[in-house]
Amino acid sequence: MLSVKPSSITLRTTVPCLTIKGRGEMDTNLCVIRLGKGERVNDALGKILDTPDMTTIGAFAVSKENPTELHYHDFDEYWYFTEGTTTVTLRTADGQSESYRIGPGDMVITPKGVEHGHTPDDVVKGVQWVSVIHPNARRGHLHREFTAV
Repeated sequence: MLSVKPSSITLRTTVPCLTIKGRGEMDTNLCVIRLGKGERVNDALGKILDTPDMTTIGAFAVSKENPTELHYHDFDEYWYFTEGTTTVTLRTADGQSESYRIGPGDMVITPKGVEHGHTPDDVVKGVQWVSVIHPNARRGHLHREFTAV
């Protein structure tokens, strides 16, 4: 478990990928890595991710007619995009969200609990895998309800 002082600390490498606030929450500026432009996963993100389970690796294709709704998992998910463009939305448990334009050569890593979904411009393709799934983890797409204040 990461312990920080009440003030916000921003950890940055090539990409501003992770902000740790007083309560250890992740900011919405999450984990879009432009691998095709030489960016890499920073150490701060790497420390909170579980071990990838490479037996789960597989190709995906999503069309604009079937966008992926916002959902989250009890495990980390990785997407590497090879074809097409899409808009990926990431939302943390406190409701903060951000959208990103994604294309070939980009990777999106969604740590467990971070909602994610995407709306392709046409057909988007790539490779997807997840982290090791612990025995107490729920499977499938999980959803949160937010109420307006």
